Amino acid sequence: MRWILFVSLLAVTSLSHGKSSQETLDEVLKYAQEQKLDQNRQWLKLLHYEKDFFQVRESQIDSPTFFFSAQGKKNPQAELQATITAFFQEVGEDTFTHAQCRFPARYKWLKAQLHNVKVNWPDIRCERFEAFAQAMKGESVSLVFSSYYLNNPSSAFGHTFLRINKAPSVKDGQRHELLDYGLNYAAEANTNNAFLYGFKGLFGMFPGQFRSIPYYYKVREYNNAESRDLWEYELRLGPSAVEMLIAHVWELGPSQIDYWYLTENCSYHMLSILEAADSSVDILSKLDQYVIPADTVRVLWTKTDLIKDYKYRPSVRQVFFARSKSLTEAEQNELHTLVHQIQTQDEISGQSQAKVLDVFIDYIDFRYSKEVQEAGREFQLKMQVLGKRSEMPEGPMIVSIDPRPEERPHLAHPSGRWGVGYLHDSMAGDLATLTHRFALHDRLDPAWGYPSYSQITFFDLGFSYGSSYADLETKKLELENFAAFELISASPWSSLFPEKSWSFKLGVERTRNENFLPTHEGVVRLGYGWTWGQGVWDLSAQLQGEAHYGPTLSENKLWAGAGPLLELHYSVSSWWQWQASAHYRRDSTWDRQDYVRTQVETQWSFSKTWGLRALYRNQRFLEEAGLQLFNYY
Repeated sequence: MRWILFVSLLAVTSLSHGKSSQETLDEVLKYAQEQKLDQNRQWLKLLHYEKDFFQVRESQIDSPTFFFSAQGKKNPQAELQATITAFFQEVGEDTFTHAQCRFPARYKWLKAQLHNVKVNWPDIRCERFEAFAQAMKGESVSLVFSSYYLNNPSSAFGHTFLRINKAPSVKDGQRHELLDYGLNYAAEANTNNAFLYGFKGLFGMFPGQFRSIPYYYKVREYNNAESRDLWEYELRLGPSAVEMLIAHVWELGPSQIDYWYLTENCSYHMLSILEAADSSVDILSKLDQYVIPADTVRVLWTKTDLIKDYKYRPSVRQVFFARSKSLTEAEQNELHTLVHQIQTQDEISGQSQAKVLDVFIDYIDFRYSKEVQEAGREFQLKMQVLGKRSEMPEGPMIVSIDPRPEERPHLAHPSGRWGVGYLHDSMAGDLATLTHRFALHDRLDPAWGYPSYSQITFFDLGFSYGSSYADLETKKLELENFAAFELISASPWSSLFPEKSWSFKLGVERTRNENFLPTHEGVVRLGYGWTWGQGVWDLSAQLQGEAHYGPTLSENKLWAGAGPLLELHYSVSSWWQWQASAHYRRDSTWDRQDYVRTQVETQWSFSKTWGLRALYRNQRFLEEAGLQLFNYY
């Protein structure tokens, strides 16, 4: 009986070495069909098959050259059969064009599925891929989160990429992280215009591509040039999965994927290639329909066990401020003298202590990062300072920066927000309110995981239901506010860094004005000024200008106004925030051209997912008081 069972098993699982290539191919195709390998999860992930809004499955790869079958984009079975057939084709003059060399991850996966079957695989040498894999070779993978950068529209919500972590050096046993490789997916943008970038990004009009980039380059770009902190999250991914990841990135290199700002973006595809590399990894199903870089880090931390450890790499800006705090008053004066010299002279003169020079070098790297990279005048002055510093016996001042829990992105509050509430309007009476914000954070939200000096809101909607101004007996649902984008950067001013603060809003508002009944208007608002702050409070002074377009107005459909804005922000704790403002605006038209508004808001957050916000607003002709309950998701 055992002999019969053994012979039966051997007959099923053996594809003889003596068979022809065509016979072997036929049997591999038959086995793949019988085992329904086209429905294997890792096969679907390697081809990036996902279901769309209408539950139709198709690949997210948009390059026809990624598929062997003409139906490959929508038919995983046809693509599998065509791929297997291509693997058994004869080798031409250039092995680079052969299926095994173009798609090594697929080939590796297929052989793993048939590891119990004896197959005379037609393995070929793929020298270019082998060189790539050897250069990228590592023992683990980290997901890197680069913090928010408001001066670049593509990075306002942060950015994520992967890093292949090489093994410790044989010479000294140390990890040299800057020699690792990063894996990046980004839009191939052809514009720096924020409006055009937003429009094209929202509708998938940019091609997106994967790139392998030396990690030191990304550190120079983010840490130094853009002063963005890097958070490195080492993942629990085994060596075989790391090899599969490298092979899959090779496959994706020449391919194009339409870049969608809200869905198929950098964060989404960093997770999609992790799922392709390891079939046990399941992250995308835990995300919302819309993907925000900060949310992916938070989901990895709270809903999976993939994160093994994390490390903080501070920006040159953070290093400068940390070092400068250790200077005495006399040393601060010495630093100011050096700063004055670099601004007005072509030579650094005088004697300075080693500690002061260390801080001064950080200042040059932060303040003149672009000029240093381009080897300009400031680069030459930096070389002078480094020369002086090298003559001193003291070692460099070691800086250890450990961000507070509230500053760690993986502990951030969720970016989406619903709100219900009550508003009393001195003209319309009592109103019910409903709000929804797609992303990300305003300055009254729980102060967890986001910069305290900035606000980034996207697709923020507000509605009211109550009496109409024109007819108090009629109840109506009205759109009160739609902010497509609203950004605030309130970096504090200092004598060393006289940074400007600014604000920007693009959207639709239900304008209340003494000259006409409330009406919906398109609004563009821009503010520019300075912020002074110390710890828990800051005061901003801006000159704010705005343009309105009201298509339903009988006259003056397009009008503008400008005037000063004062805004005070106070943080009692990470859970309790206050904000007060006063604004005067002089309008270009109308009978009454002077507009004055004062406002006070406060929010107490019970947790990272619930908060209660109170508001009082006085516009001279109108008073409003309200209460809203927010849920963050």
